[in-house]
Amino acid sequence: MRLESFTAVLPLCFLLVGLIGNALALPKPDPKTAWVRQGRGRKSSPRNLQARSSVSSSSCTDHNATVIKAPKQNVWDGLTGDETASVVKWLFQQPALNLTVTEDAGEWDNTIALVELMRPNKTDVLNYLDQQDPAPSRYAHVVLDNRATSDPHYADILVGPLPITNDSTSTWTPLEYPYTRKTQGRVRNLDADYSTIYSEWLYKISAAVADITLDLFNGTALGLDNDTIDIWGIDPLWQDDGRIVRWDTFWNMPTDEFDTGSILPLGLFFKSDVTGRDPSQWKLEGWLYNDIFYETTEAFRNAFFSPEFVKLKPNIEGAWAQTDQRGPILPQDKQQPPLMVAPAGARYSVDFDHIYVTWMDFSFYISFSRDTGVSVFDIRYKGQRVLYELGLQEALAHYAGNDPIQSSVAYLDSYYGFGPYAFELIKGYDCPVHATYLNSSFYVSETTHTHIDSLCVFEYDADFPIQRHSTSDYVSSTKNVYFTLRSVSTIGNYDYMTSYTFHMDGTIGVEVRASGYIQAAYYAHNEEYGYRIHDALSGSMHDHVLNFKADFDILGIDNSIELTTVAPVIRNFTWSNGRSRNTMALQRSILSSEDEGRFNWGANGATMIHVINQEALNKYGEYRGYRIQPASGTAHLTVQDSSNLVHAAHWAEHDVQVTQRHDHEPRAAHPYNSQDIHNPPVNFADFFNGESLNQTDLVVWLNLGMHHVPHTGDLPNTVFTTAHSGVQFIPLNYLLGGPSRQTVNMVRVNYANGSATAVKTFGQAEDVCAVQIAGIEADLWGYQGDVVVRKFPYDPNNPYYEMEGDA
Repeated sequence: MRLESFTAVLPLCFLLVGLIGNALALPKPDPKTAWVRQGRGRKSSPRNLQARSSVSSSSCTDHNATVIKAPKQNVWDGLTGDETASVVKWLFQQPALNLTVTEDAGEWDNTIALVELMRPNKTDVLNYLDQQDPAPSRYAHVVLDNRATSDPHYADILVGPLPITNDSTSTWTPLEYPYTRKTQGRVRNLDADYSTIYSEWLYKISAAVADITLDLFNGTALGLDNDTIDIWGIDPLWQDDGRIVRWDTFWNMPTDEFDTGSILPLGLFFKSDVTGRDPSQWKLEGWLYNDIFYETTEAFRNAFFSPEFVKLKPNIEGAWAQTDQRGPILPQDKQQPPLMVAPAGARYSVDFDHIYVTWMDFSFYISFSRDTGVSVFDIRYKGQRVLYELGLQEALAHYAGNDPIQSSVAYLDSYYGFGPYAFELIKGYDCPVHATYLNSSFYVSETTHTHIDSLCVFEYDADFPIQRHSTSDYVSSTKNVYFTLRSVSTIGNYDYMTSYTFHMDGTIGVEVRASGYIQAAYYAHNEEYGYRIHDALSGSMHDHVLNFKADFDILGIDNSIELTTVAPVIRNFTWSNGRSRNTMALQRSILSSEDEGRFNWGANGATMIHVINQEALNKYGEYRGYRIQPASGTAHLTVQDSSNLVHAAHWAEHDVQVTQRHDHEPRAAHPYNSQDIHNPPVNFADFFNGESLNQTDLVVWLNLGMHHVPHTGDLPNTVFTTAHSGVQFIPLNYLLGGPSRQTVNMVRVNYANGSATAVKTFGQAEDVCAVQIAGIEADLWGYQGDVVVRKFPYDPNNPYYEMEGDA
């Protein structure tokens, strides 16, 4: 569906141009924010990509991005609404699938969980981009949630080619070639009985100790509207010895509008075996309180009502947990702060139909998916492809603690999806007011939902120049202007901001920042695992590891990895009179195979990683390439051989990992790896089988992240200032000089005898125009925080739309 047809029903300010029709699955209630199940959280959201500028041409010039036409169609663009609707309609006509409309489905029905574009293989795309071949055929990737069986499972299938026709041309087939486990594209669904788990199990267990929770916490968790405490637990579930075991705990529920649930643990835990789909076979296996384990409810009750039982204080919400302003206002803080403006309007161009962007000497296509959010394809610099693909693969938050919840939690966030939680950005805060904002949409429950302004692109002037030099005769300096593509996904308690940046010197950057509420632990007996940060609260330690795929194509697809180490050496020189000198030298090596392809950043930052093309030398005989360099702290997983993850996240074990690229290895992870940690759909370790890395098409898998030990400064929220990680790709002997010299936004001031004698501005704009600034931010009363909904199936000549209520 193209959004031009929305114009009859949307306000003028929300007219949208073009559409990327990716289709995303509705995220299930997030165990990390169980209060969503009680109606206290936000609705799910996003997927179709469109773009528009948020600023009118009321000042110096038009602020909208220049409209251009992409050289090729965006083959990574999502399905259109019409394509999605036709796939859904066709699937319901296949009797073998036994599908039920989601609105009518129960826990023993089969439904469609996801419909999105199956991104084409790189092999086919390059023939289209670089040759005269036609564009690759389009297929839909569909995930079926098959629960009409005693063995519920998700099934990945491939539907197409598109468009769907009435003859036998279109078919569906199990999708398994992109996965290391060949099981007809199936992985079990451990959450098939999600509602029953609560109504027939967890709430009944809680009812058996309701008098105790009233005494300890002044509340109960019975699944009623007046519940004041909540229950949620570990992810992934324990999956050992053929059993499925849960640990759950009680949390105080927020009493106001603030999202504080994850910092209100109450310290009472219980364990249960929920193997199989028959609740009568499930077993309660014990209680834990104050580090004392009780094997039965009777044993726990007997202990609780004994005189020697020690009662611990609960975590209670208060002003300390709220994010609104409090405390004395800072000096002069009520004055307007500095504001970045674009007085000449956007200095970049966009093809809104194909979501293709150019800025200075860079160009790229934008894509969006349910699992990983925004990705960038066919990144070119000065007309040459540098990266075929750059995008998030998976994000891990692995906790540790004395209690069974913190000790067992290792969230794999693509299970929830970065796409569905990329909510509307706040203009002037998340991105500059003058940015161009893009929409994203997703398929869910036979509807398409669209998130307004959930991505942004903008140009910005850094707070330092890109070049500067002074002499006794002159001073020169160059503005450091860069370009950013940004999104923010709120997954449970954490907000992840991902920024792709492009710089005047040819550098490409990726940066991730984290904010939001921490998931805290109860303080008792947790001294080794975190600081005590409030009355009964521990800042539970955890690792964030986010994996990015960087498919380099430096002057062709055949590249190599050169490691260059700055090493201490002892040398005798012809001029040193036979005396050894302690110095340093470069030690260079080329990785030969994947056996050498997993490593960490060297001590002292001494080892440099270069992606080079050995067949592309510059005029001085040096390999042309790009250097990979941490831009801020990075991290890989501290835990070795994780009991929580087993084989589900081997990608998290090193800083840098290099493999030979294959069409059948497009992703380092699978969103349902958590459902079978011993035999996941994608076992990243299986990628490493000794293949050559010498002058071949290769992929660099990079981990960003942070070792997070929350302290008092993380209350109420962790701040983007410190919770961040980044990497840069820097041209290395790629050009014959510094490309930032091309910008005219530089100055050289000559001076003598204490006064300027010449000011050279190199043709930069010198006209002055008035910039009207009424306030420090845009008018935020237009903020949607919501979705446009298009229902399926529908009559294309008479579609049905609605705006949902507040999210």
